[in-house]
Amino acid sequence: MIFLRIILIFLTFSPESLFSKQGSGIVLVYHRFDEQKHPSTSISSQNFNEQLQYLKKNNYNVLPVSRLIDFFYDGYDLPPKSVFITIDDAFKSFYENAFPLLKNYNFPFSVFLSTGFVNKNRTSDFMDWKMLDELKKNKGEIYNHSDKHKSFIEYPSTDLIKDIETAKKKIEKNLGKSHKIISYPYGESNTFVRDIVKGLGYKIAFSQHSSPLHFKENKYNLPRFSINDKYGSLERFSQIINTRPMNISFVEIINDEKNNSFQLNLKTEFNLNKINCFINSGNLEKSINDNVLVVKVSNASKNQRYRLNCTLLKNSDVYWFGTMIIKHKNKFYF
Repeated sequence: MIFLRIILIFLTFSPESLFSKQGSGIVLVYHRFDEQKHPSTSISSQNFNEQLQYLKKNNYNVLPVSRLIDFFYDGYDLPPKSVFITIDDAFKSFYENAFPLLKNYNFPFSVFLSTGFVNKNRTSDFMDWKMLDELKKNKGEIYNHSDKHKSFIEYPSTDLIKDIETAKKKIEKNLGKSHKIISYPYGESNTFVRDIVKGLGYKIAFSQHSSPLHFKENKYNLPRFSINDKYGSLERFSQIINTRPMNISFVEIINDEKNNSFQLNLKTEFNLNKINCFINSGNLEKSINDNVLVVKVSNASKNQRYRLNCTLLKNSDVYWFGTMIIKHKNKFYF
């Protein structure tokens, strides 16, 4: 039996150095607002307003994602309680129902735009360039989310580059130049995609797996917590924005496509017995072998995104590690 082993991360830091020297933050991603017919991607403006009110009342530092370039490249620390608000796809419901709220709170935000869908037709679900320009003039940053909104892992290199560059040119033509920041359609990428994005000069890139962000992250696979009505209660929201990164010193993924399974081997300074892990699909088994947390996921037969989350409660703080494994055309991508 042939296994594919991929070592993703090798980190050497302690919880103390992680927080006292570099800082950490929570990146949130939203899509639609007050569109109940899309429950997996929509949140009510009432819930969204309660979340913004909570951030304001509790003195969170709501920052633009461009600040992360300073953090990752220029030696600037993130302040305590850093939160970043991002919106994918540029649906018109954001402009109509959420943008006024963000203006009221004077919060910065970032919209990731699939340029091929920009449309001034009144019946369109998407914003037009005039609306996007208004966002930019009111603390909104507009960034690349592709042109066609097709998963990047489906493209050959030439077509992928063309799609990203087409979106970049359209944004620059209509809104001017901006930082080289991108988010992947559906949050999907692999090593091939990330290498191309890096080669095109992008500084950071966002996925859609849940985890707090810290300095030792892969800058081309940054996590974001997806927020909708189902998982957007104020109680859960307050838990998310107060989570801390689980420091992982070593991650190895063993891919067994023949048996529709994969395995993660994790090393951390935390008590392995107290770590709980969850997967959105498939069967999960957790064990400990020679001070390594072994997480095996079987029955992963569907072509989909497998989101793995591991959490630990320590001294009233919740520590969180998350990652996403994609199965596409019966192959796993990490």
